[in-house]
Amino acid sequence: MKINYLITFLFLASTGFCYAQDLEKGHYDVGFKDYKTNDTSRKYIVNNDTMARPLLIHFWYPADGSTKKESLYFRDYIDLIAIREDFSKPASEVDEHSFNFVDAYAGFAKQIFGLDTNITTQQILDCPVIAKYGIPVAKSKQQFPLIIYAPSNSKSSVQNHVLCEYLASHGYLVLSVGSAGENSIKRENHEQSILAQVKDMEYLLAYFEDSLKIEYSRLGLMDFSSGGPANAIFQMKHQKVNAVFSMDGSQEYGYYMTLFKMDDFDIEKTIVPHCLLVNNFENFSIYPYYNSIVSEDKYLIRMPYLDHNGFVSFWNFFNTCSSQESINQFCDSYDSICSVALLFFDEYLQASASSRAKLNFQTNDYIQPKTIDNILVMQLCNSILANGMDTAMIFLNQNQETFKTKENEINMLGKMFIDTDISTAIQLLTFNTTHHPDSWKANFDLGFAYKENGELALSKQALLKARQLNPENGEITKMLDEIDAH
Repeated sequence: MKINYLITFLFLASTGFCYAQDLEKGHYDVGFKDYKTNDTSRKYIVNNDTMARPLLIHFWYPADGSTKKESLYFRDYIDLIAIREDFSKPASEVDEHSFNFVDAYAGFAKQIFGLDTNITTQQILDCPVIAKYGIPVAKSKQQFPLIIYAPSNSKSSVQNHVLCEYLASHGYLVLSVGSAGENSIKRENHEQSILAQVKDMEYLLAYFEDSLKIEYSRLGLMDFSSGGPANAIFQMKHQKVNAVFSMDGSQEYGYYMTLFKMDDFDIEKTIVPHCLLVNNFENFSIYPYYNSIVSEDKYLIRMPYLDHNGFVSFWNFFNTCSSQESINQFCDSYDSICSVALLFFDEYLQASASSRAKLNFQTNDYIQPKTIDNILVMQLCNSILANGMDTAMIFLNQNQETFKTKENEINMLGKMFIDTDISTAIQLLTFNTTHHPDSWKANFDLGFAYKENGELALSKQALLKARQLNPENGEITKMLDEIDAH
């Protein structure tokens, strides 16, 4: 990568912008390299052209601080997004793509997160990051642990460069490749896309071991969103994995249905420590994967200021690029993500087996450790997926008295099935209205399920009951209007 040092110097001198990270950096400098390779065993389509699958590998690592070299710019990372499918893309196209990419994200951040409206897209692109390109890996008496990062739906590894740099500064090798579907960047089929990402990770690890000849001690996995199901399957297939850190992974939401039915899914293999960070939506999931994990070393942490978008580093980075850096709970929460990740990986990848202990994450403004025991609801969910609703109904009725106290959990489970098995969703939601006839929420969600199934008369009946119980709720009225419009 070509770096213009004069522009870097003038930029820093004239703006006073800081390095984009308020976290306490580790003992190591951070190095970064990218590797352009193709998996010739798999076909890939770009603009109707078929080729060997392109894999643009990102590698962050603890580096030798004696090498004097300027840090990369943010645009050096963003340029990699532009060329991930075409390594020879012209520079003019790369520049245009990078500018438009950051411009769109920065505009969103200004509108939603209160980012300094005076900072320009070009200033963000010209802001330095922590990593330096190509400097030597640091020497150490012991081998460094390796973390493989699985990005979200069709996205680049750059989406969490701050976390990757932070871990590298604390003695971790971090390896990643962008997410893509079975034969293109689009992830159209959930199961095939998960398998494609798993194969990418396997190729990545083999490339790291066989081509780069870099040795490591333990292996950890890290993911965001739809990278979660890929990490779940990868961990089940590979005994060498020692720990899994997931940021709002989709395995806890709709993707669980797909994951459960995959050939390589075996929940009994989840014997390694897991840490799951989830968004701020209360009562949003029964966390079926987390509750199914057999390892006793598992942690669920709610991030009270973050929605799903908050688990990427762009907003934190943009904020710290600004000379008017704001106090922003959304951005500051990202620092807590990094701290939790480091604490988790230090315990299970760095510490010796004899000294490891159950972690005790303390509740503060930014993290809320949760103990959620949805074991019975999880068993019901898994029974439905494994044996069908008729068999699961026997289990439901046998434990009826307990499930009657789980209105909210049954409701969440029912909504999980709406997209994949609407009949099952309706049966679960009907159970709730039978045992909680005076619950507007139970009647509303049943009405929604009927509407999705095209049973408008039954939908209206349930929604009218919901409105009777909660006449001021605008959402109920809106849905009734939609039905009447038919």
